Amino acid sequence: MSNHRGAIQTPSKLENQDIRNIKLIGGNAYDLPFEDGCLNVVNMVTVLQEISDRNRALQEIKRVLKLDGFFVVSELFPDPDYPWKSTPIKLATEADSVVNEV
Repeated sequence: MSNHRGAIQTPSKLENQDIRNIKLIGGNAYDLPFEDGCLNVVNMVTVLQEISDRNRALQEIKRVLKLDGFFVVSELFPDPDYPWKSTPIKLATEADSVVNEV
């Protein structure tokens, strides 16, 4: 299994911050370009509510996470699509994932 240290993000944001230790890897939430069980962390910031088929995306995240990996969801309250705390918990539970609330 290979080690991945990457981000799926627009290049301009990384270039503008002069960040050089991250390799950009293109992909989408339904077909992540990583091997099964290879990632320690998947972090979504203001993304979950924008995905139309959330269950499919969560299944894909579960596929690429290591068994003891972490899936972190962060949302901003002013976002018009802000999900209440119960929404990501419900979605993760429906995707057959273990939920640890923080």
